Amino acid sequence: MESTDAHFLTSPASTLVVLVTIIFLLHRTWPHLFQPKADKVTKSIQITSSNDSDLTVSKESEIPEGWWNGREVFELERRALFSQTWLYLAHCSQFQKPGSYQSFDVAGFPVFLIRGRDDKIRAFHNVCRHRAYTITRKETGASTVLGCRYHGWSYDTTGRLVKAPQFDDVPGFDKSQNSLFEVHTYTTDQGMIFVNLNSGEPAAFGSEMASSLSGFARRAGLEAKSTWVVGQTLSGDFNWKVGVRARHLDVYTSELHRRMSELSGRSTVMKLVRSINADLCLSLSFFPASESKTNIRFDIFASSAVNEPEIQRMSEVLMSATKNLIGEIELEYQYISAKQGSLAELNSTGTRRILSRLQEHTKLERIEGGQILPAMHKPKGSTLFQKADQQVCKELDCVGGGSQNSSQNGTSPNAFDW
Repeated sequence: MESTDAHFLTSPASTLVVLVTIIFLLHRTWPHLFQPKADKVTKSIQITSSNDSDLTVSKESEIPEGWWNGREVFELERRALFSQTWLYLAHCSQFQKPGSYQSFDVAGFPVFLIRGRDDKIRAFHNVCRHRAYTITRKETGASTVLGCRYHGWSYDTTGRLVKAPQFDDVPGFDKSQNSLFEVHTYTTDQGMIFVNLNSGEPAAFGSEMASSLSGFARRAGLEAKSTWVVGQTLSGDFNWKVGVRARHLDVYTSELHRRMSELSGRSTVMKLVRSINADLCLSLSFFPASESKTNIRFDIFASSAVNEPEIQRMSEVLMSATKNLIGEIELEYQYISAKQGSLAELNSTGTRRILSRLQEHTKLERIEGGQILPAMHKPKGSTLFQKADQQVCKELDCVGGGSQNSSQNGTSPNAFDW
């Protein structure tokens, strides 16, 4: 992140520490939304966890082997970062009614957010407790009863198991012990929803972080009552650490400004400001999917009525600009993965922070003598039920799990060893 690192580290939301980069271009009027100035871009990075326990650096100034495309490094990032950090996923306005949900893949952790009948937004691991098949199969949708298609297990909006065909009479089966695994959530006063995948007690969502976000949202015009206008998720073939560099965002905002100027011209843009009469917010989020694939999502929010035809035009420009952004990042990723990065990369404070977190987790794993999986859930399941379940599944011709995470290392099929 070179010379822009200082701005990144002092930005209002930078207290959210490392890795699912969330960039908000939050501006009070339409023209400002497209001003290509670096000081208009506020970034926050967060993390989750993975699995790799032998990350070493041969020299102080060198990037570790596999930093840009190594599976082991990404797995360690999942364990050390993405499993233990508060991560921004969405805004409450994206869940308009009970049953409204949105699915996410955060560094290989499938999760979903859903608004309950009690109006509370909760997060769950997106896997059935029986054989770990997917519960919500669409990115967005609405249903107050969520069912797994494999054996028909169904859950309500609080994650409670309400129906398990052919299992009610299985010895040792207890519905109350088979609810979906809930994920910790925190919703700011401005409606920003964060999750923490730690299966235990997560680090507190600090008051300093909340205060920073409050000031950030206030300047941006983002409120709990803001309205979600439009959004889209795209996918790119690059490592997330390449995508979060500030220079990419500078190019992105410059392109938005140029494209909007070509599309409308200043007089039309000013007319648009008056017709929309709204504060607009553009959110750009990076979600790591693997060591070489990252999903990028843009969302637009407004604090008052919007002009639908113009929003459609803006959406088309954003789609095109985001595709171009992905293309530029992919080219850089191909270059640096081929040369395994440059020695200058560790001069980046952000990169050093990430590396430090990974090294700290590696030391803990060496002390423990094995991988530490903060996101792993250990169900209380009955041994009697586990044996009976195997028999029922043989009769139903369903031996085997629906997820590669569902039955590793000889554990129960309804355990998630993340």
